[in-house]
Amino acid sequence: MDAPIPPLRPDVDLFPAEIEGKPAYVLHDQEGIAKDVVALSPGGAALASLFDGKLSAEQLVGELKRRMKVSIQAEKIREIAESLEKGGFLETPGVRAERKRILDEFMASPVRKSMLKGAGFPEDRLELADYLGKQLKHPKGPGQPLAESPSLAIPPVGLVVPHIDLDRGGPAYAWSYRALSEAPPPDLIVALGVAHRSPDSPWVLTRKDYETPCGPMKTDPALYDAVRERLWYDPAVDEWCHRKEHSLEYQALWLKFLWREKTPPWLPILVSSFERFSPDKAPSGVETIEKALSAVGGMLAQRAKTQRILILAGVDLAHVGPKFGDDLELGPELEKKIEAEDRKSLADALSLDADAFYLSCVGEGAWRKVCGNSALYTALRWMKALGAKPGGLLSYGQAPDPMGGIVSYASAVFR
Repeated sequence: MDAPIPPLRPDVDLFPAEIEGKPAYVLHDQEGIAKDVVALSPGGAALASLFDGKLSAEQLVGELKRRMKVSIQAEKIREIAESLEKGGFLETPGVRAERKRILDEFMASPVRKSMLKGAGFPEDRLELADYLGKQLKHPKGPGQPLAESPSLAIPPVGLVVPHIDLDRGGPAYAWSYRALSEAPPPDLIVALGVAHRSPDSPWVLTRKDYETPCGPMKTDPALYDAVRERLWYDPAVDEWCHRKEHSLEYQALWLKFLWREKTPPWLPILVSSFERFSPDKAPSGVETIEKALSAVGGMLAQRAKTQRILILAGVDLAHVGPKFGDDLELGPELEKKIEAEDRKSLADALSLDADAFYLSCVGEGAWRKVCGNSALYTALRWMKALGAKPGGLLSYGQAPDPMGGIVSYASAVFR
Protein backbone atom coordinates (compact mmCIF):
# COMPACT_ATOMS: atom_id res chain seq x y z
CA MET A 1 0.00 0.00 0.00
CA ASP A 2 1.14 3.58 -0.73
CA ALA A 3 2.82 5.68 1.92
CA PRO A 4 0.59 8.32 3.56
CA ILE A 5 0.27 11.59 1.67
CA PRO A 6 1.85 14.50 3.62
CA PRO A 7 -0.69 16.67 5.43
CA LEU A 8 -1.96 20.00 4.15
CA ARG A 9 -0.10 22.65 6.11
CA PRO A 10 -2.20 24.02 9.01
CA ASP A 11 -1.33 27.62 8.09
CA VAL A 12 -2.73 27.31 4.57
CA ASP A 13 -6.20 28.77 4.08
CA LEU A 14 -8.71 27.81 1.39
CA PHE A 15 -10.70 30.79 0.09
CA PRO A 16 -13.68 30.51 -2.28
CA ALA A 17 -13.23 32.29 -5.59
CA GLU A 18 -14.49 32.37 -9.17
CA ILE A 19 -12.11 31.67 -12.04
CA GLU A 20 -13.31 32.03 -15.63
CA GLY A 21 -16.88 31.86 -14.38
CA LYS A 22 -16.36 28.63 -12.47
CA PRO A 23 -16.25 28.13 -8.67
CA ALA A 24 -12.81 27.44 -7.27
CA TYR A 25 -10.76 27.61 -4.09
CA VAL A 26 -7.52 29.56 -3.85
CA LEU A 27 -4.83 28.41 -1.42
CA HIS A 28 -3.23 31.17 0.62
CA ASP A 29 -0.01 30.57 2.53
CA GLN A 30 0.09 32.70 5.69
CA GLU A 31 3.80 32.02 6.22
CA GLY A 32 4.93 32.96 2.73
CA ILE A 33 6.78 29.69 2.11
CA ALA A 34 4.79 28.77 -1.01
CA LYS A 35 5.88 31.00 -3.88
CA ASP A 36 2.95 30.52 -6.25
CA VAL A 37 -0.81 30.81 -5.95
CA VAL A 38 -2.70 27.54 -6.46
CA ALA A 39 -6.39 27.22 -7.33
CA LEU A 40 -8.37 24.02 -6.88
CA SER A 41 -11.80 22.94 -8.03
CA PRO A 42 -14.35 22.45 -5.22
CA GLY A 43 -13.71 18.71 -5.48
CA GLY A 44 -9.96 19.19 -5.35
CA ALA A 45 -10.31 21.43 -2.30
CA ALA A 46 -12.48 18.83 -0.56
CA LEU A 47 -9.84 16.21 -1.31
CA ALA A 48 -6.97 18.39 -0.06
CA SER A 49 -8.85 18.99 3.20
CA LEU A 50 -8.59 15.22 3.83
CA PHE A 51 -4.77 15.23 3.57
CA ASP A 52 -3.98 14.60 7.23
CA GLY A 53 -0.66 12.78 6.91
CA LYS A 54 -2.22 9.44 7.85
CA LEU A 55 -4.02 8.29 4.70
CA SER A 56 -2.48 6.99 1.47
CA ALA A 57 -3.94 7.63 -1.98
CA GLU A 58 -5.58 4.19 -1.94
CA GLN A 59 -7.13 4.84 1.47
CA LEU A 60 -8.37 8.26 0.34
CA VAL A 61 -10.25 6.58 -2.54
CA GLY A 62 -12.30 4.70 0.03
CA GLU A 63 -12.64 7.71 2.31
CA LEU A 64 -14.06 9.86 -0.50
CA LYS A 65 -16.58 7.16 -1.38
CA ARG A 66 -17.64 6.85 2.25
CA ARG A 67 -17.83 10.56 3.09
CA MET A 68 -18.85 12.21 -0.17
CA LYS A 69 -20.05 9.38 -2.42
CA VAL A 70 -17.34 10.38 -4.89
CA SER A 71 -15.30 7.98 -7.03
CA ILE A 72 -11.78 8.97 -8.02
CA GLN A 73 -8.72 7.01 -9.04
CA ALA A 74 -5.74 6.81 -6.71
CA GLU A 75 -3.47 8.04 -9.51
CA LYS A 76 -5.48 11.27 -9.78
CA ILE A 77 -5.15 11.79 -6.02
CA ARG A 78 -1.39 11.32 -6.30
CA GLU A 79 -1.25 13.91 -9.11
CA ILE A 80 -3.06 16.50 -6.96
CA ALA A 81 -0.88 15.70 -3.96
CA GLU A 82 2.32 15.98 -6.01
CA SER A 83 1.21 19.35 -7.37
CA LEU A 84 0.49 20.67 -3.87
CA GLU A 85 3.74 19.25 -2.52
CA LYS A 86 5.72 20.84 -5.34
CA GLY A 87 4.04 24.17 -4.60
CA GLY A 88 4.99 23.96 -0.93
CA PHE A 89 1.46 23.56 0.45
CA LEU A 90 2.02 20.19 2.16
CA GLU A 91 3.96 19.73 5.40
CA THR A 92 7.16 18.01 4.29
CA PRO A 93 10.79 17.91 5.48
CA GLY A 94 11.60 20.40 2.71
CA VAL A 95 8.94 22.83 3.95
CA ARG A 96 10.16 22.49 7.54
CA ALA A 97 13.73 23.21 6.43
CA GLU A 98 12.58 26.28 4.46
CA ARG A 99 10.52 27.50 7.41
CA LYS A 100 13.56 27.25 9.68
CA ARG A 101 15.75 29.04 7.13
CA ILE A 102 13.27 31.92 6.79
CA LEU A 103 12.82 32.30 10.54
CA ASP A 104 16.55 32.09 11.24
CA GLU A 105 17.13 34.81 8.66
CA PHE A 106 14.41 36.97 10.21
CA MET A 107 15.70 36.55 13.76
CA ALA A 108 19.28 37.36 12.73
CA SER A 109 18.33 40.56 10.92
CA PRO A 110 18.24 43.89 12.82
CA VAL A 111 15.51 45.00 10.38
CA ARG A 112 11.98 43.76 9.93
CA LYS A 113 11.91 43.77 6.13
CA SER A 114 8.85 45.11 4.34
CA MET A 115 6.49 42.35 3.21
CA LEU A 116 4.10 44.61 1.29
CA LYS A 117 6.26 46.91 -0.82
CA GLY A 118 5.44 46.57 -4.49
CA ALA A 119 2.23 44.72 -3.64
CA GLY A 120 0.41 46.56 -0.83
CA PHE A 121 1.88 49.93 -1.84
CA PRO A 122 4.39 51.34 -4.37
CA GLU A 123 8.06 50.84 -3.52
CA ASP A 124 9.23 53.96 -5.39
CA ARG A 125 9.10 57.07 -3.18
CA LEU A 126 7.60 59.35 -5.81
CA GLU A 127 4.95 56.81 -6.75
CA LEU A 128 4.25 56.26 -3.05
CA ALA A 129 3.80 59.99 -2.46
CA ASP A 130 1.33 60.16 -5.34
CA TYR A 131 -0.52 57.05 -4.11
CA LEU A 132 -0.90 58.27 -0.51
CA GLY A 133 -1.67 61.79 -1.71
CA LYS A 134 -4.66 60.43 -3.61
CA GLN A 135 -5.91 58.77 -0.40
CA LEU A 136 -5.79 62.15 1.34
CA LYS A 137 -7.77 63.83 -1.45
CA HIS A 138 -10.22 60.95 -1.93
CA PRO A 139 -13.94 61.86 -1.53
CA LYS A 140 -14.11 59.53 1.48
CA GLY A 141 -10.92 60.98 2.93
CA PRO A 142 -10.21 64.39 4.50
CA GLY A 143 -10.10 65.98 1.05
CA GLN A 144 -6.85 67.84 1.62
CA PRO A 145 -3.13 67.07 1.82
CA LEU A 146 -1.13 66.74 5.00
CA ALA A 147 -0.79 70.00 6.92
CA GLU A 148 2.30 71.93 5.81
CA SER A 149 2.95 73.07 9.39
CA PRO A 150 1.38 72.23 12.77
CA SER A 151 -1.55 74.33 13.91
CA LEU A 152 -1.67 72.66 17.31
CA ALA A 153 0.98 72.92 20.02
CA ILE A 154 0.66 69.41 21.47
CA PRO A 155 0.46 66.06 19.64
CA PRO A 156 -2.49 63.73 20.29
CA VAL A 157 -2.30 61.19 23.09
CA GLY A 158 -4.00 58.49 21.04
CA LEU A 159 -4.76 57.60 17.45
CA VAL A 160 -6.92 54.82 16.03
CA VAL A 161 -6.14 53.78 12.45
CA PRO A 162 -7.34 50.85 10.32
CA HIS A 163 -5.04 48.08 9.15
CA ILE A 164 -7.09 46.91 6.17
CA ASP A 165 -5.22 47.13 2.85
CA LEU A 166 -4.77 50.62 1.47
CA ASP A 167 -6.68 49.97 -1.74
CA ARG A 168 -9.86 49.49 0.29
CA GLY A 169 -9.27 51.55 3.43
CA GLY A 170 -6.74 54.19 2.37
CA PRO A 171 -9.05 57.22 2.87
CA ALA A 172 -9.69 56.15 6.47
CA TYR A 173 -5.94 56.04 7.13
CA ALA A 174 -5.74 59.50 5.57
CA TRP A 175 -8.19 60.91 8.15
CA SER A 176 -5.99 59.73 11.03
CA TYR A 177 -2.66 60.82 9.61
CA ARG A 178 -4.06 64.17 8.42
CA ALA A 179 -5.07 64.78 12.06
CA LEU A 180 -1.58 63.77 13.16
CA SER A 181 -0.01 66.25 10.72
CA GLU A 182 -1.79 69.13 12.47
CA ALA A 183 0.49 68.76 15.51
CA PRO A 184 4.24 68.43 16.08
CA PRO A 185 5.65 64.90 16.31
CA PRO A 186 5.59 63.24 19.75
CA ASP A 187 8.82 62.08 21.38
CA LEU A 188 7.80 58.42 21.45
CA ILE A 189 5.17 56.21 19.82
CA VAL A 190 3.76 53.02 21.30
CA ALA A 191 2.18 51.21 18.35
CA LEU A 192 -0.26 48.38 18.98
CA GLY A 193 -1.21 46.07 16.11
CA VAL A 194 -3.11 42.82 15.82
CA ALA A 195 -1.25 39.51 15.96
CA HIS A 196 -3.58 37.70 13.57
CA ARG A 197 -1.79 34.40 14.19
CA SER A 198 -2.85 34.58 17.89
CA PRO A 199 0.41 33.43 19.53
CA ASP A 200 0.60 32.48 23.19
CA SER A 201 2.22 35.78 24.21
CA PRO A 202 -0.43 38.45 24.94
CA TRP A 203 1.94 41.19 23.74
CA VAL A 204 4.71 40.44 21.21
CA LEU A 205 7.60 42.92 21.12
CA THR A 206 10.50 43.35 18.70
CA ARG A 207 13.68 45.42 18.72
CA LYS A 208 13.84 45.37 14.92
CA ASP A 209 13.43 48.54 12.92
CA TYR A 210 10.60 48.35 10.37
CA GLU A 211 11.74 48.87 6.77
CA THR A 212 9.79 51.42 4.68
CA PRO A 213 10.45 53.12 1.30
CA CYS A 214 11.03 56.36 3.27
CA GLY A 215 13.69 54.85 5.52
CA PRO A 216 13.62 52.62 8.61
CA MET A 217 11.08 53.18 11.37
CA LYS A 218 13.44 53.10 14.36
CA THR A 219 12.57 51.14 17.50
CA ASP A 220 13.32 52.62 20.93
CA PRO A 221 15.47 50.04 22.82
CA ALA A 222 15.01 51.70 26.22
CA LEU A 223 11.23 51.60 25.93
CA TYR A 224 11.46 47.96 24.83
CA ASP A 225 13.37 47.13 28.01
CA ALA A 226 11.00 49.15 30.21
CA VAL A 227 7.96 47.25 28.91
CA ARG A 228 9.71 43.88 29.03
CA GLU A 229 10.61 44.38 32.70
CA ARG A 230 6.90 44.67 33.54
CA LEU A 231 5.79 41.45 31.85
CA TRP A 232 5.86 37.99 33.40
CA TYR A 233 7.19 36.29 30.24
CA ASP A 234 9.72 36.94 27.49
CA PRO A 235 7.84 39.05 24.89
CA ALA A 236 10.33 38.04 22.19
CA VAL A 237 9.39 34.34 22.27
CA ASP A 238 6.79 34.91 19.56
CA GLU A 239 8.72 37.65 17.75
CA TRP A 240 8.33 35.68 14.51
CA CYS A 241 4.79 37.10 14.29
CA HIS A 242 6.22 40.45 13.21
CA ARG A 243 7.70 38.99 10.02
CA LYS A 244 4.43 38.67 8.06
CA GLU A 245 2.03 40.80 10.12
CA HIS A 246 0.70 43.78 8.16
CA SER A 247 -1.18 45.68 10.90
CA LEU A 248 1.89 47.73 11.90
CA GLU A 249 3.69 47.80 8.54
CA TYR A 250 1.04 50.15 7.18
CA GLN A 251 1.46 52.41 10.23
CA ALA A 252 5.24 52.52 9.81
CA LEU A 253 4.70 53.48 6.17
CA TRP A 254 2.40 56.41 6.96
CA LEU A 255 4.47 57.66 9.91
CA LYS A 256 7.65 57.82 7.82
CA PHE A 257 5.75 59.40 4.93
CA LEU A 258 4.39 62.03 7.31
CA TRP A 259 7.54 62.99 9.26
CA ARG A 260 10.46 61.55 7.26
CA GLU A 261 13.71 62.29 9.13
CA LYS A 262 11.77 63.87 12.02
CA THR A 263 9.87 60.66 12.76
CA PRO A 264 10.24 59.76 16.45
CA PRO A 265 11.18 56.23 17.53
CA TRP A 266 8.46 53.75 18.34
CA LEU A 267 7.85 50.46 20.08
CA PRO A 268 5.92 48.06 17.81
CA ILE A 269 3.76 45.64 19.82
CA LEU A 270 1.52 42.95 18.34
CA VAL A 271 -1.39 42.00 20.58
CA SER A 272 -2.73 38.46 20.58
CA SER A 273 -6.37 37.56 21.17
CA PHE A 274 -7.44 38.01 24.80
CA GLU A 275 -10.65 36.13 23.98
CA ARG A 276 -8.71 32.87 24.40
CA PHE A 277 -8.60 33.35 28.17
CA SER A 278 -11.25 36.01 28.66
CA PRO A 279 -14.16 35.06 26.38
CA ASP A 280 -16.99 36.64 28.34
CA LYS A 281 -15.45 39.08 30.82
CA ALA A 282 -13.13 42.06 30.61
CA PRO A 283 -9.37 41.31 30.67
CA SER A 284 -9.10 43.53 33.77
CA GLY A 285 -10.47 40.51 35.63
CA VAL A 286 -7.44 38.40 34.65
CA GLU A 287 -4.77 39.00 37.30
CA THR A 288 -1.66 38.67 35.12
CA ILE A 289 -3.09 40.85 32.35
CA GLU A 290 -4.34 43.53 34.71
CA LYS A 291 -1.05 43.66 36.61
CA ALA A 292 0.93 44.10 33.38
CA LEU A 293 -1.45 46.68 31.90
CA SER A 294 -1.32 48.76 35.08
CA ALA A 295 2.46 48.47 35.42
CA VAL A 296 3.16 49.50 31.82
CA GLY A 297 0.54 52.24 32.01
CA GLY A 298 2.19 53.60 35.16
CA MET A 299 5.62 53.52 33.54
CA LEU A 300 4.31 55.41 30.49
CA ALA A 301 2.62 58.00 32.72
CA GLN A 302 5.91 58.57 34.52
CA ARG A 303 7.74 59.01 31.20
CA ALA A 304 5.03 61.37 29.98
CA LYS A 305 6.17 63.90 32.58
CA THR A 306 9.18 64.61 30.38
CA GLN A 307 8.26 63.04 27.03
CA ARG A 308 5.27 63.39 24.73
CA ILE A 309 3.93 59.89 24.05
CA LEU A 310 1.47 58.80 21.36
CA ILE A 311 -0.47 55.55 21.71
CA LEU A 312 -1.32 54.33 18.20
CA ALA A 313 -3.70 51.41 17.51
CA GLY A 314 -3.70 49.80 14.06
CA VAL A 315 -6.98 47.90 14.25
CA ASP A 316 -9.99 46.83 12.21
CA LEU A 317 -13.46 46.08 13.55
CA ALA A 318 -16.02 43.55 12.26
CA HIS A 319 -15.25 40.57 10.04
CA VAL A 320 -18.54 39.03 8.93
CA GLY A 321 -19.56 36.77 6.04
CA PRO A 322 -18.81 33.42 4.38
CA LYS A 323 -15.06 34.16 4.25
CA PHE A 324 -15.13 34.30 8.05
CA GLY A 325 -17.23 31.18 8.56
CA ASP A 326 -20.69 32.80 8.66
CA ASP A 327 -23.83 31.52 6.98
CA LEU A 328 -25.26 35.00 6.49
CA GLU A 329 -26.75 36.79 3.51
CA LEU A 330 -24.64 39.77 2.56
CA GLY A 331 -26.48 42.98 1.77
CA PRO A 332 -27.62 46.39 3.00
CA GLU A 333 -29.49 45.03 6.03
CA LEU A 334 -26.44 43.21 7.35
CA GLU A 335 -24.27 46.25 6.67
CA LYS A 336 -26.66 48.44 8.70
CA LYS A 337 -26.70 45.94 11.56
CA ILE A 338 -22.89 45.78 11.64
CA GLU A 339 -22.59 49.57 11.61
CA ALA A 340 -25.13 50.00 14.41
CA GLU A 341 -23.24 47.58 16.67
CA ASP A 342 -19.85 48.98 15.65
CA ARG A 343 -20.93 52.49 16.58
CA LYS A 344 -22.08 51.30 20.01
CA SER A 345 -18.65 49.78 20.58
CA LEU A 346 -16.93 52.88 19.28
CA ALA A 347 -18.93 55.04 21.67
CA ASP A 348 -17.47 53.03 24.55
CA ALA A 349 -13.99 53.29 23.06
CA LEU A 350 -14.22 57.03 22.50
CA SER A 351 -15.28 57.50 26.13
CA LEU A 352 -12.15 55.50 27.15
CA ASP A 353 -14.27 52.79 28.80
CA ALA A 354 -12.02 49.90 27.81
CA ASP A 355 -13.98 47.25 29.71
CA ALA A 356 -17.29 48.27 28.16
CA PHE A 357 -15.71 48.32 24.70
CA TYR A 358 -14.29 44.83 25.13
CA LEU A 359 -17.55 43.40 26.46
CA SER A 360 -19.52 44.94 23.59
CA CYS A 361 -17.25 43.10 21.13
CA VAL A 362 -17.46 39.67 22.79
CA GLY A 363 -21.19 39.92 23.53
CA GLU A 364 -23.81 37.98 21.55
CA GLY A 365 -21.33 35.25 20.72
CA ALA A 366 -18.79 37.76 19.37
CA TRP A 367 -20.61 37.50 16.03
CA ARG A 368 -18.82 40.53 14.56
CA LYS A 369 -15.41 38.95 15.19
CA VAL A 370 -13.73 42.29 16.01
CA CYS A 371 -10.10 41.46 15.30
CA GLY A 372 -8.83 44.69 16.89
CA ASN A 373 -10.59 44.08 20.20
CA SER A 374 -7.55 43.18 22.32
CA ALA A 375 -5.16 45.68 20.71
CA LEU A 376 -7.61 48.57 21.09
CA TYR A 377 -8.41 47.48 24.64
CA THR A 378 -4.70 47.74 25.47
CA ALA A 379 -4.44 51.10 23.69
CA LEU A 380 -7.42 52.55 25.57
CA ARG A 381 -5.98 51.49 28.92
CA TRP A 382 -2.64 53.18 28.18
CA MET A 383 -4.25 56.28 26.67
CA LYS A 384 -6.23 56.71 29.87
CA ALA A 385 -3.06 56.26 31.93
CA LEU A 386 -1.57 59.16 29.95
CA GLY A 387 -4.52 61.41 30.75
CA ALA A 388 -6.31 61.28 27.41
CA LYS A 389 -9.68 62.95 27.14
CA PRO A 390 -12.63 61.34 25.31
CA GLY A 391 -11.82 60.89 21.64
CA GLY A 392 -13.36 62.13 18.43
CA LEU A 393 -14.45 59.83 15.61
CA LEU A 394 -12.91 60.90 12.30
CA SER A 395 -14.38 58.30 9.96
CA TYR A 396 -16.16 54.96 9.80
CA GLY A 397 -16.21 52.61 6.85
CA GLN A 398 -16.92 49.15 5.54
CA ALA A 399 -15.34 47.26 2.66
CA PRO A 400 -16.27 44.03 0.90
CA ASP A 401 -13.93 41.09 1.22
CA PRO A 402 -13.14 39.62 -2.21
CA MET A 403 -13.71 36.13 -0.81
CA GLY A 404 -17.19 36.98 0.48
CA GLY A 405 -17.62 39.15 3.55
CA ILE A 406 -17.62 42.59 5.13
CA VAL A 407 -14.77 44.23 7.05
CA SER A 408 -15.37 47.44 9.01
CA TYR A 409 -12.93 49.98 10.39
CA ALA A 410 -12.71 53.45 11.90
CA SER A 411 -10.36 56.38 12.50
CA ALA A 412 -10.29 58.37 15.74
CA VAL A 413 -8.10 60.81 17.63
CA PHE A 414 -7.67 61.38 21.37
CA ARG A 415 -6.24 64.68 22.60
